[in-house]
Amino acid sequence: MALLKSQLFALAAFVSFQTANAACAADNCYRALFPCPSPTAVVIASSFCATITSGGVTATNYPTRATAACGTAPDRYISACKCGPTCSASTTLATSTTTSASACTPTPSNGGLIYGDFECDGISPWSSSTVDSGFAIAAQTPGLTGKKSVQGQFVGNSQCRNTCSAGRIVYNPVAVTPGTAYKFTYATWVDRTTTGFIGFMVNGNGQRTIDVYDYPANQWNFIQHPWVSPAGTTSAQVIFEWYGPAGRIDTITFAPLSAYCGPNPPVGIMPDGEFECGPGGWTQQVPDPGCVAGVASTAGLIPTGQGIGAYGAYAWQASSATIPNPQNQELGVSARLISPSVPVTPGKRYLLAFTAYFSALNIGFLGVKINGNPVMTRDPADSGQNIKWFAPNQVFWTAPAGVTTATVTFEAVQSAAGLMAVDGVIFVEVAQN
Repeated sequence: MALLKSQLFALAAFVSFQTANAACAADNCYRALFPCPSPTAVVIASSFCATITSGGVTATNYPTRATAACGTAPDRYISACKCGPTCSASTTLATSTTTSASACTPTPSNGGLIYGDFECDGISPWSSSTVDSGFAIAAQTPGLTGKKSVQGQFVGNSQCRNTCSAGRIVYNPVAVTPGTAYKFTYATWVDRTTTGFIGFMVNGNGQRTIDVYDYPANQWNFIQHPWVSPAGTTSAQVIFEWYGPAGRIDTITFAPLSAYCGPNPPVGIMPDGEFECGPGGWTQQVPDPGCVAGVASTAGLIPTGQGIGAYGAYAWQASSATIPNPQNQELGVSARLISPSVPVTPGKRYLLAFTAYFSALNIGFLGVKINGNPVMTRDPADSGQNIKWFAPNQVFWTAPAGVTTATVTFEAVQSAAGLMAVDGVIFVEVAQN
């Protein structure tokens, strides 16, 4: 786990400094003492500062989270306490696209059913258990979003490495409606190892496993997973477990697909990016009159029992019945999908994730832009892609200086008859690396 621990993410401050605090030394001690925007931590730190004097007389109640950065000498605490907190205990900073700016509260947001950002003390409301006495589970830095994630790692001699489930985290059952479509999203980081995996279960039934052969090791990978509650099922218990490798889990959401409609979906989801209620705030342009584009049913796109399905019942699609005429296209573009504008912070890093579908190998490619600038292209021959399934993709983007909004554009650059589709669009602020 040493390599993972060395990948420390540098987080920028979440709250603007007041003029009165501009002269304060915002060193590691100060940030550890007042870790905005955690209301609980601010209250504890403020109470502690009330006990310390300029003479260094204080009780021994140094906040435990600060001692690693400040030590136990009073002088550094006195200096930090004179600056005081730059945010109040009641500060609320949550937005639909920036989980790292969320106040610490172990409750779901925007229609979600579970809390999985691990920003509060411990891993509550999750519970953990270990089978292997050499394995430990805890909320630690870094995270994909926010400051922390839940980490499972070997801290002693393993009793059953690669032969048993070393440990697991469990969320208390939540109510679900039988026969209803839901979606999970979560991020994983698996250490570079050739054995073992992180497993994901609902009601004790395995849903999928993640290892270094599924996604690159030693980096965050954002995963989306559809789930339909079986007939007669009225509750869902979510379980993640480690089978062998050390790794991290972060940014878990679970909600019915209907919650992804509108401008305020569960944290991390691009507004209307699931297309279950039509295009919503998205707009489209169709330069080629021979192309039919729009949000349409995904029924029949995936051969029975094959490939990766869409996350819901609908996706944005661009279809040409014949070979496109280049004279009718706009620089090769048959159709274009444009997202609503979302707020961003200059210098912050963002994750864009989505799935792409192609009906044929020679159909062309999908171009992806942010604020009109190309960030990636995808075609059926690319690694991880294929035909007749919805393949996952992700790219990281840093907001340039002075840029405060972002718009995502998908362009269907078609050179043959067939269909392209986009679904499950994610856009979320993540920690720096």
